[in-house]
Amino acid sequence: MRPPLPVAREVGRQADMGGLELYQPGADAMDLGTYFDSELDEHEAVARATRVLKSEFIRLVDICEAAVNAGNKLVFFGNGGSAATASHLAEDLATYAIPFSEPRRLKVLSLNDSPSTLTALGNDIGFEAIFTEQVQQWARPGDLVLTMSGSGNSPNLVAAIEKARELGCQTSAMTGFSGGKLKSLVQHPLHVEIHEMQPAQDAHMIMTHMIIDGFRTLVRNELAENENGGTEG
Repeated sequence: MRPPLPVAREVGRQADMGGLELYQPGADAMDLGTYFDSELDEHEAVARATRVLKSEFIRLVDICEAAVNAGNKLVFFGNGGSAATASHLAEDLATYAIPFSEPRRLKVLSLNDSPSTLTALGNDIGFEAIFTEQVQQWARPGDLVLTMSGSGNSPNLVAAIEKARELGCQTSAMTGFSGGKLKSLVQHPLHVEIHEMQPAQDAHMIMTHMIIDGFRTLVRNELAENENGGTEG
């Protein structure tokens, strides 16, 4: 018989996710079945916490569509797990949002996808410059520059968003905890008040998939309207 699984979260700590009681290190051991149920309870709470972003989500998808229609770029980046989410967002928008039968393509870029570039900039200048220099290189006025950070305080992300603002880009950030510096620095914050890193990143992944599908829906609605000769008026 499998031994009890060490508890990942301590009983009694209230997360800012609808009052759900979460487990933290130090509690008694539990079996895998109890762990499974507690994890799903947590994910449901994350989804509830993400609901407050409805208006921000709609605005950001509209901004993405407007930027693309104007020929602007979508630029994403993050550290660690957020880097993986940024890559995911860029890849799905590039390959899934617009049908391959259409001549139009998205100008979308994830700045954390080249190890050679990241290590060169980190070695030659410093870690804080790994995204700032790339924003300087690629971003132009009107582009959407979006970063992701659990804390909202990573110095290299803050510096890159400051550079994007200097260049006249639109700026956005997905954040957790209290939002940190990024929440007030960007024009279009996507902030979830979740004070635990992994659930905050879960919320960011939910938003990532919703942005991808929301944009895809807008594009397909537009294509359908054009096929039908536009709206009647």
